[in-house]
Amino acid sequence: MTIVLPTSLNIERAAKTLREGGIVAFATETVYGLGCDTFNPEAIESVYRLKGRPRQNPTIAHVLEPSWVEQLTGDWNGQCDLLAKAFWPGPLTIVLPKKEKVPEAACGGRNTIAIRSPSHSVARQLLTSFGSSISAPSANRSGYISPTTAKHVENEFGGKVFILDGGPCEEGIESTVLSLVTEPEILRPGTIPVQAIEEIIGPVTQTNHVTQTDSPGTTEQHYSPHTTVNLLPTDEINSINDNTCAVLTLYGKPKEAKCCFQMPSKPKEYGALLYSVLRDADSVGANQIAIEQPPQTADWHAIQDRLMRCAANTSETI
Repeated sequence: MTIVLPTSLNIERAAKTLREGGIVAFATETVYGLGCDTFNPEAIESVYRLKGRPRQNPTIAHVLEPSWVEQLTGDWNGQCDLLAKAFWPGPLTIVLPKKEKVPEAACGGRNTIAIRSPSHSVARQLLTSFGSSISAPSANRSGYISPTTAKHVENEFGGKVFILDGGPCEEGIESTVLSLVTEPEILRPGTIPVQAIEEIIGPVTQTNHVTQTDSPGTTEQHYSPHTTVNLLPTDEINSINDNTCAVLTLYGKPKEAKCCFQMPSKPKEYGALLYSVLRDADSVGANQIAIEQPPQTADWHAIQDRLMRCAANTSETI
């Protein structure tokens, strides 16, 4: 059994595994991470190999508190202090130029590093016990749906990974990624909206990237089930009459479907359930998954981003 409760003993076992160059999956408030020592290139390579992750796709370095960033970057500034005070610990990742001693392998071969301080108690206990930065992409096969429970991780990797069970992830989608390398820019939307960041540091650019950037999760297709996904407006959801189709609905009601998952009407609750429901829909043997397009409003932007990428091979951009 690879899933263990986050007892003091198991936290220390996990930290020992990291010190020895191993991999540990752990809960954060966003999704489960597949962690290793930021400063161990061999351990980083093991994570990339296990995930089948493209080497140019950077990981995120997780730290306990702002003072830890001195290990990683020399470009922490007053803007960063303001953002950390407002949003750390929490789902905001800040991208800055990396220090020379940080292995390029942890940064997708780049000269920048993505850093965040998670709020989940399991992640924070592990960081406290390990005493240094832990680099971690999501704990799933590359390109597949991110994991939001320990069981999702076990389903991906079986007995290959030590998993600290922190229960279902509260946020359910990945962190907001903000680059401060030049002018402030959102590289990946998340549950901290651009408007909240602008209240702290002023104007921020936001672009819908479809190629690899200094942030994970920016390629055109990502977070994808094995089953074909189509994003449809409500009227087309209502017209579905297909017992081979799995459907995720907000307001629509298909005439017939293989199964129908009613999603919450508020974006925070929707995001918390999205990846888990997508995994369920992917497991029922449907010929396709139809997802009702969410509202085209700012508070749904991160959800729109994830759905756009998970359906990129089959659907128009939402």
